[in-house]
Amino acid sequence: MQMSDRSVAKPKWRRLSGLLLLLSVAAYGLGFLHLRADIPGGSAWLDGSGIAAEGWYAGAAIHYFVQAHWYLPDVLNSVVAMPVWPVLLGLWFKITGVSMLWARTLTMLLYGLSLLVFYRVMWRARPGRLATLVVLLAAIDPFGYSFNRLAILEPVIGLWFMCALWLAGGVQPRDWLKQSLLGLVIFLLVLTKISGAALVPAVLYMMGASWGRRAGNEAEHAKEDSKLISGSGMGVSLALTLGLPLALWEMYLRLLVLPHAVLDYTLLASMATRHVTFSSLPTVTWTVLQDGLWISPVLFPLAVLIILLSVVWLRELWSRPLFGAAVLAVAGQMAYLGFHGEVPARSLLPILMPVMIVVGLGVGAVIDRRRLCAKGSRQDRRMRWMLAVMLLTVIASLAMMGVQTLEDVLHQEYSYWEAAQGIAAIVATDGGSRPMLLSDSGDDLTLWTGLPAVPATRTTHGLDAVLARYQPGWFAAWPDREGAVIAQVGMRYRMDAVARYMVFDGPGQRVLVLYKLTRR
Repeated sequence: MQMSDRSVAKPKWRRLSGLLLLLSVAAYGLGFLHLRADIPGGSAWLDGSGIAAEGWYAGAAIHYFVQAHWYLPDVLNSVVAMPVWPVLLGLWFKITGVSMLWARTLTMLLYGLSLLVFYRVMWRARPGRLATLVVLLAAIDPFGYSFNRLAILEPVIGLWFMCALWLAGGVQPRDWLKQSLLGLVIFLLVLTKISGAALVPAVLYMMGASWGRRAGNEAEHAKEDSKLISGSGMGVSLALTLGLPLALWEMYLRLLVLPHAVLDYTLLASMATRHVTFSSLPTVTWTVLQDGLWISPVLFPLAVLIILLSVVWLRELWSRPLFGAAVLAVAGQMAYLGFHGEVPARSLLPILMPVMIVVGLGVGAVIDRRRLCAKGSRQDRRMRWMLAVMLLTVIASLAMMGVQTLEDVLHQEYSYWEAAQGIAAIVATDGGSRPMLLSDSGDDLTLWTGLPAVPATRTTHGLDAVLARYQPGWFAAWPDREGAVIAQVGMRYRMDAVARYMVFDGPGQRVLVLYKLTRR
C-alpha cells in the first residue's frame, strides 16, 4: 500500500519546523555574545539607550549595593514609578554582584522566557510551521537583537505582555485564580513602565474574544457557561483582571509613594509633556509610522498592509483573537508614543512580536483562502500568486535580517566600556579628589566600573542641592548634549579636562569628557 502525498509530506514539514526552531535558538544565543559591546545599528537607535537608559532604569538596585541606599535624596529616583525592574535586578545582584555584564545577562534570560511564551501563544493560534517561522522572524530581527540584550525596561515589558496574552487566551470563565493571576501580570506590566498601559486593551480584547468563541461552542452543550460569561461572571472576571491591578496600584501609591516620594513621582509624571494637538495629528501619525520601519523596513509595512486588508477583504482574520490583540497592541503603543510627541527607538520593542504575529496570521489567512479555491481556477491562480509574493517577501526579509544581525555580531565596538574603564582607572590612581562622579550617565558608568555616581540634571531640588550633598570630585559630560550643565558646574568648580573619549562609531559618535573638579 502506497502512502499518500500528504502523509509523506508531514514528516518533512515537521523537520522544517524543527529546523526553524533550531535557527531561532541559535539567533537567540547570539545575544549572549559581546554583552559588553556598544549598541549596534544606525545612529537613529542611539537614543538614551546608548548612554544613560540602562543605569537610569536600574538606579535603585545600583545605589543599594554601591551607596547602601535604594533612595538617594535630591536625586530623581526612577524606582518610585518603575520599581519592578530594579527589584528583579536587586535580587539578581545579590547573587552575581553589580555589573553591566550581569544586568544584560538577566535581560537576555527574561527575553528567552518571552520567546518561549511567544512560541506557545503563536502555536495555540496557528499550529505548524508558520508558528515556528514567526518566532524565528522575531528572534533574528536586528532591531530586537540590538535592544533585547540591553538592561532596559522594554524586554521586561515584552515578557509581561506575552504572559498576559497567554493567560488571557487560555483562562476559563470560572477560573478565578487564573483571572487573578492575569490581573497581577497586568499590574506588573504597568508598574514596570507606565507605557505598558497602552497594551492592556489588547490583553482585555484577547480575553473577551477568546471567551466569545468558547461561549459559542459550549452553548451547544451547556448553557450555564454562556450565562456565566454574559452575566455576573463577566463582572467578577473584569473585577479580577482589571480591578485587581487598579486596587494594587492604589495601595502602592498610598502606602509607598505618597508618604515617602511624592515629589519624585510628580516630576517623573511631568517629564513627558509634549502632547500632540489635533492639527498636528496627521504629521505625527506619518512620523510614527515611519519610525515603525525601525522594527523592519519590510515586515512592518507588510503588517500594515495586512491590517488594511483585514478590514476590506481578509475579514476572517478577526475571528482569531490573537490577531485583534496584536493589532490593538501595535495601535495602542504607537498611539501612546505619538501622543507624547516623541518615539525613542527602544519604546517600539514591545510591539516587535505583535508585528510578527500580524504577518504570520496574515500569511496563514491567504493559505487558508487558497485551500478553499477550486484547483486550477482563476481564483486559485490569483491566490497562488499572492501567497508566493507574501512568502518571498517574508523569506527575503528573513535573509536580510539574518545578514544584518550576523554583521552586527561580527563587527562589535567596545568604546563605551573602554571609556568607563579609563575613567575608573584615572579616579582610582588620583587619590586627591573624592571618588564620586557627577554625570547623567553616571549609573551606566557605575554598572561598568562600580564607581559611585549621581546625576547632574535628573534631580528633585536642582544641581546646587546635589553638589552640596554629594560633593563630587569628578564630572563626566557629553559636551554636545550638556553645554548648559557644564557652564553651571563651571561657575562653582574649577574644571580640568583630564581625558576625552570617542564613544560609538559612525554617524552616532559622541565625545565623553572627564573633568576633575576643584572647589572655587
